[in-house]
Amino acid sequence: MKAIGFYLVTDTHYFENALGAGGAAFEKNMLTEQYFVKESSAIVNSVFKRISEDKETDVVIIPGDLTKNGELESHKSFIKELYRLRESGKKIFVITAGHDYNDSAYVLQGDGRVPVEGANFDDLCEMYRDFGYGNALAIDEPTHSYMAQVTDGIRMLAICCDSKDQPKGAMDERLMTWAKEQLDKAKEDNCSVFAICHYPIIPSVPVFDLVGDAKIKEWRKVASFLADNGVELILTGHMHIQSINEYYSENGNRLIDVCTSCLVGSPAKYRKITVDENSVLKVKTIDVEDFGWDMNGLTAQEYFYRQFFEAIINRVRGALNGGKGIVGHLKSFGRKRFDKLTVGTLGRILFIKIDKSLKNKKLTELVGEVGVGIFLGDGPNTEGTPVYNLISGVLKRFSFVVKKFEPKLAKDGNKVDLNKMLFDTIGNNKAYSDNNAEFILK
Repeated sequence: MKAIGFYLVTDTHYFENALGAGGAAFEKNMLTEQYFVKESSAIVNSVFKRISEDKETDVVIIPGDLTKNGELESHKSFIKELYRLRESGKKIFVITAGHDYNDSAYVLQGDGRVPVEGANFDDLCEMYRDFGYGNALAIDEPTHSYMAQVTDGIRMLAICCDSKDQPKGAMDERLMTWAKEQLDKAKEDNCSVFAICHYPIIPSVPVFDLVGDAKIKEWRKVASFLADNGVELILTGHMHIQSINEYYSENGNRLIDVCTSCLVGSPAKYRKITVDENSVLKVKTIDVEDFGWDMNGLTAQEYFYRQFFEAIINRVRGALNGGKGIVGHLKSFGRKRFDKLTVGTLGRILFIKIDKSLKNKKLTELVGEVGVGIFLGDGPNTEGTPVYNLISGVLKRFSFVVKKFEPKLAKDGNKVDLNKMLFDTIGNNKAYSDNNAEFILK
């Protein structure tokens, strides 16, 4: 690939505050929300301003979930932000995703939902025509996927997998046929191609392979298709996580998937990506910094962290609600114990040796820390660390349950090793970072 540099910003989830959001229903929703709603416009404005000040890099890529939930007014305001960014000399390429069109859009006010006008899928290409669609070399009308000339000798395949009447979260045979035609044409024109897609192609962390919506459907098939047709780099979002992963097809061709976090919520990061004249790909992660909001004395990253940390704990509490009979009693018992239980007490219950650094830590705190840590990337809980040893001990105690479930989780002939899957999720056991990495492209 020829030399190029660009910014990668994902999942902006822009919300127009004039629509209104507040009251009991909104506050309840925010208890389990990873990203901020009211703050989103200020965050986007601040980050775009910072990007506009970089006079050396003129390309910005945003792969989907541009708005909170497809509100038409949110689109209008976000597009104004894009035009201001374009005035600084940037070329901007976007795709849309599931949060960008909605026939039943609403905001949370008072004790419930208030309907607002939503964007129609069929109108999105025209709305964003100045940000990729208008100058596209080819557009797949059913999905709004497109091929664009980013710079001399380099094209971008924009894969949209959240269209109105097509399989959601999938790249089906029809779309693959269209994409292959564009990739073949690029090869004929002596252009290299990278791709973008809202959904990760490669599961961001191994346990996400078990979550249907966490990656593109039939991901191995799609990854092999792209790699075998000349795409070595794809930029993704959707899962609000920092991750970089490699996959090799049976033909030995590589795909590198750079998945980037939600801009407006923890981990609240974006990327600057460069390829130099020697085909060295460098991925640099940049933190969202102060965005002019009262954060009660916290730094921006502390503010984001606290929101997600508490959301994880509240989701666990929520999972311990409901149920009838013995299930309900067990959940009730677990809910009461969850907030009080220390890691040391858990160790005594399960006869597991606990490192003294964890003994007095509440289980709620540990769950929040590990959860946020997974999404931050570069998981620190590798072999030999106290958290690794704790989880290893728990898995040994319940090994009979693990072995029973592994065959049921296997799909398409791919065996599941839950132990390895979990340890590779909480700790980065790859040879490169999820945040700042370097590769040599072919």
